[in-house]
Order: sequence, then C-alpha cells, then structure tokens
Amino acid sequence: MIYYESPQAKVSWNEAVKAVIFEWKSFAQGEQYRTPINKILDLAVQKQSKKVLYDCRKMSAISQDDQNWVAQDWYARSIEAGINYSAIVLPEKVIAKSSVNRVTSALDSSKTSEEFDNLEEAVQWLSKIN
Repeated sequence: MIYYESPQAKVSWNEAVKAVIFEWKSFAQGEQYRTPINKILDLAVQKQSKKVLYDCRKMSAISQDDQNWVAQDWYARSIEAGINYSAIVLPEKVIAKSSVNRVTSALDSSKTSEEFDNLEEAVQWLSKIN
C-alpha cells in the first residue's frame, strides 16, 4: 500500500513484513527531504510498526542542514513513534554513502539498525523480527 509518493521518495506499507518501506527516488533537500521522512513516522504510528526499511540505493548526498535536522529533531520523534528496527539498503553513490554514514554515526544506539547491500537481505532481516 502506497502511503505517500513524490518525485523524490515513496513511503509504503509491506503487510507481509509488517514494516514501513521508504524508497528514495531522487535528490531532495529541505521540505522535499523532510516531508517524506516525516511520513515514515505518520505511517509507523498508524500501523503501530516498530520496523522501517530505508531503500537508499537511489539517494544522493544529504545537505548539512538536513543531516542536522535528522540528528537533532527527527530521530527523537522516531523513537517516540516506536521505531526500534531499521534496515538500510546502502546508496549506490559513494558521496551518498558518506552522508548516510555521517547521519547514522551521529545518532545514539538505542535502536537496532543494520546496513545491507541489497533489498532482499534487508527484507529477510526485518522479516525475522516480531
């Protein structure tokens, strides 16, 4: 079920895995970046899900402002929303991988997060979590 879609990203629900699926489609910054990221929280709360799969294969670099926003604002709200497990399919672009690493290293370790090179492994990992 597609919950939100823009030219930059898609947020959907995977009933089989009981997880929010987030897919980057193109470069985004500012509101184009933050709106879909916030939709993850809306859907996770609605479905009472503690799992998110971040498909970042098509992601580009993340602006410093957006990195700061994730670390200082969004991350705390994701914990409040009950998201405890994150599977991250790493970006294809090296510069985007660096952005992901900077964002994830700035976050505390109260949630379980795993990185994957392909979508199938990420889905399998999330499927094992109840």
